[in-house]
Amino acid sequence: MSHPYGQFEGSPLWEVINKGINDLVENNDLEEITKREYIVGYLCKLINESIMAKP
Repeated sequence: MSHPYGQFEGSPLWEVINKGINDLVENNDLEEITKREYIVGYLCKLINESIMAKP
């Protein structure tokens, strides 16, 4: 199933955020109830928008 964040998938930003979430889940610091693609994609979108908004 596709998700609305495909443009970010495979990017360096995606990989870093995905690794961070993996680490948090493995340490039992975070419990996922939403599909990983939506979590990582949304965070990538927010970061990308914040970078693009800066002059």
